[in-house]
Amino acid sequence: MTISRGISQMTTFPNYITCIQLLLRYSTPSNVISHSIQTAQTALRVAKRIKAQKISINCDFILAGALLHDIGRCKSHRIDHGIIGARLIRKEGFPEEVAKIAENHLFAGITKHEAVKLGLPFQNYLPVTLEEKIITYADNVSKKEPILSIDEIIDRYSKHLIRSHPILKRVRRLHAEIEVLLNNK
Repeated sequence: MTISRGISQMTTFPNYITCIQLLLRYSTPSNVISHSIQTAQTALRVAKRIKAQKISINCDFILAGALLHDIGRCKSHRIDHGIIGARLIRKEGFPEEVAKIAENHLFAGITKHEAVKLGLPFQNYLPVTLEEKIITYADNVSKKEPILSIDEIIDRYSKHLIRSHPILKRVRRLHAEIEVLLNNK
């Protein structure tokens, strides 16, 4: 299991109110805002359980990243919403780490070669830090209450990708990585 520690505890991230105001200013659909709030709640629950094991996690970053991960859906509901969202976040002058969440949260990340096949610019869109992975995991499981199982996630994504697709293998690995951390007492 690889855990990257790239988020500074000193970076100032936008708070809950600032993030919600931004989503509203961009006329983000209400169902997307609800999903983003649910994703943030799930991500913070996960982060607090992992943090209790003395693993360093920036919860301010998780809150901002989870709330803004789908802001690009104000303009597109296609796979390019991540790139659009990152552009909007950068335009607002928010930390680059938050923009990277918008870019990299899809599935469990997309390699540059997969990106081209999916119509995205040639670039890796992969979550790297533990915070990015927690938000991506929370986005995957937070589609309804109770949270989705890994089999439900794979079934949902299999509507768009063949079951042997490398992206689905990455989804399984990410899910397993977070579950190990959650069950490590």
